[in-house]
Amino acid sequence: MNAELTNPDAVLDSRPGTKHDAQILVAPLELQTGILMTDPSATVEQPGEVLPPIDRGMSIGKAAGISAVSLILVTGSTYEVVKGTLSAGMTRLLAIVALLSMVALSYGLIELSLGIVATTAERRRIAREVTERRKGDRARKPTPH
Repeated sequence: MNAELTNPDAVLDSRPGTKHDAQILVAPLELQTGILMTDPSATVEQPGEVLPPIDRGMSIGKAAGISAVSLILVTGSTYEVVKGTLSAGMTRLLAIVALLSMVALSYGLIELSLGIVATTAERRRIAREVTERRKGDRARKPTPH
């Protein structure tokens, strides 16, 4: 039985499947024979956890810029459409510009609000990490219930 566990050909002979299947069956069994216990009294500094980068979306400045430009376009083109002194073709073109600018304004405002929320959440996370590292009198106290 022990020879079957270490020899993939023996496993292949005893079970149906391909040689690849035999390798899959043998690998977990070989891992079980090793000693994985470590000395619990040994204190080894664990390296800091490296988190993957988080996509925070558009920056607040870009979102504010898109919102401002869109607001100017919506206001200007709507004023010209309502004034009605231009030709029918130009009025239609300005109405389309006003509608598209309104969509861009909505997008810019949504991104602006998401950017503010992400910035606030990041500041709170950093402040929480700082207070959790403090020791002694400066340590974070549990909240009373």
